[in-house]
Amino acid sequence: MVKGQATSRGRFASVVRYFGEVIGELRKAVWPTRQETRRLTVMVIIISIAVGAFLGALDLSFTRLVDLFFGG
Repeated sequence: MVKGQATSRGRFASVVRYFGEVIGELRKAVWPTRQETRRLTVMVIIISIAVGAFLGALDLSFTRLVDLFFGG
């Protein structure tokens, strides 16, 4: 075997250890309640609509401004 080359058993053990650590970290996480999730989801949707409307209005105004200057 070449020095530094991991065996398949060592690789498998590393993968198992990695997923075990991932599961351990996920158990430590504080998950939001259903009510918090719903409230934050609604907030994200409202903000997305507001930003979309603002950018749409900005795009429309720049389009009209360019048409005004260049006679489109």
